[in-house]
Order: sequence, then C-alpha cells, then structure tokens
Amino acid sequence: MPGPPGTARAGPPHRPAPPGAGRPNRKDDAALTTDRTDRTSPVVISGVSRGLGAALARRFAELGRPVAGCARDRAALAALRADLGPGHLVSAVDVTDADAVARWAAEVGERLGAPGLVVANAGHITAQAPVWEVPPAEFEHMMRVNVVGVYAMARAFLPLLGDGGTLVSVSSGWGRNPRGLLAAYTAAKFAVEGFTRAVAQETGALRPGVTAVSLDPGGGVDTDMLATCLPDEHSQYEGPREWALRAADYLLHHVPAAPNGAALTVPSG
Repeated sequence: MPGPPGTARAGPPHRPAPPGAGRPNRKDDAALTTDRTDRTSPVVISGVSRGLGAALARRFAELGRPVAGCARDRAALAALRADLGPGHLVSAVDVTDADAVARWAAEVGERLGAPGLVVANAGHITAQAPVWEVPPAEFEHMMRVNVVGVYAMARAFLPLLGDGGTLVSVSSGWGRNPRGLLAAYTAAKFAVEGFTRAVAQETGALRPGVTAVSLDPGGGVDTDMLATCLPDEHSQYEGPREWALRAADYLLHHVPAAPNGAALTVPSG
C-alpha cells in the first residue's frame, strides 16, 4: 500500500536463521527463464476491487497472463470481470476469513492451474489520528485486513507454488520507516515485513525454489487509500494505471530474481 515519497528502505535486523535459510535461494537460470516467459501460469492478486490491485489485474491480463483476483466489493468485481473477459477468475472473498481464502485457492488451482506469482495486496488504512483517538475496533480491523489477510494468502497459496513461484506481500514505506498519526497502519505493515522474512526462512529451509518477498509500491500512488490518509497531497502522485505499467514489469522480470526474503521497492518512473 502507499508509502511516503522518497522514503529510504530500512535493512532487516540480523537474526539467526534456520539451517538452509541463510542462502539467497535465487532461482537457477533455467527457472528464471521459464518464470519470465511462461504465459500460462496465473497471477493471483488479492484486493482487486480498486487501486493498485485492480490496476495490476488489468495490466497482467493485457500482458496475456491469466489472473485470479479477489475482493469484497461485488459491484467493483463485476466491472473488473467484464473488463478482463474470459480466461480469468474474479471472486468475492474476504481475506480476513482464512477458510474462505483456502477454498478460493483450491478453486484457482482447479480452474487456472498452479500460480507462479501470488500478490497479497488487500489493505486498509484510516485518516490520520493519534493512537489514543483510534477506536479498538478500528485498530483490530486494520490488523485483520493488513496482517491476517497476508497470512491467509500465504497459508492458502504457498502449498500451490512450485519451483520458481513467489509470494509477494505488499507492504509500504511506512512498514519500514514509521509514520506518526498512522500508528495502526505502521504497526500492521511492520508486521507484514517481519512475517514475510520469517516465511522466507521457512521456504528456504523447507521449500527451496519458492520465495517470499515484501514489496513497497514506492513513492506514493493516487489511490483511495492515499486520499484517506493524505487528503491534501494524494492528487500530486501518479495514478494506479501508470504505476501498474511499471510495477507489472517489475513483478514479472525482476522480483523472481530477488533473494528470498528481500524487502523490495517498485522503482520510480
């Protein structure tokens, strides 16, 4: 989700890793070539009703990749389904319901085949406020969408990923450098960063060839989410369509070569 423009990326702290998790776990050259050119493996994206997820879904479809996308807004999903046309799967799924996500993953596997790229993108943010003014229910909802949603996607789709497969957890610059007045969102995205690095240790030790990385969209994108937290600034940033043209290429051609557990950022235009 959106990050602050110009935010520097913070490196991961040094912690012991389980056996086998310390190696970069890059795909070999043959696997990289397959991953970059294979036009049959689907791309899975959560949070496709609007913003970054919807723009990515449309762009991947334009590039000829089968897309499986989910969100809760049925009207927005109907519009996306019409835009994408046949050969894709657009479903109403709440990512905070891990069992529903697991059922959807099984449907994706049956109808489209094993995915090569899974983008856990669904997110939520609120207007800026000091933490003592954030209602407990809002804080809990923030954690459920941004953290439990990523867990549910990882739990359901990691078993489907084969060699060369990548789980991408969409994070934020504010998940690497905290932002006051957005403490709940910052906490959620810091959790996503830590979760993804831990998952990378697990895949490195137990599922060599499958990687997990976090992704900061970079620089700021004019989405509904950014308008919610930066109402006076959001319009100065590029739109989701322009961002997706660059981000889809980065996800297809650069992310598969990244070290397992890397904290990545979509390059600026």
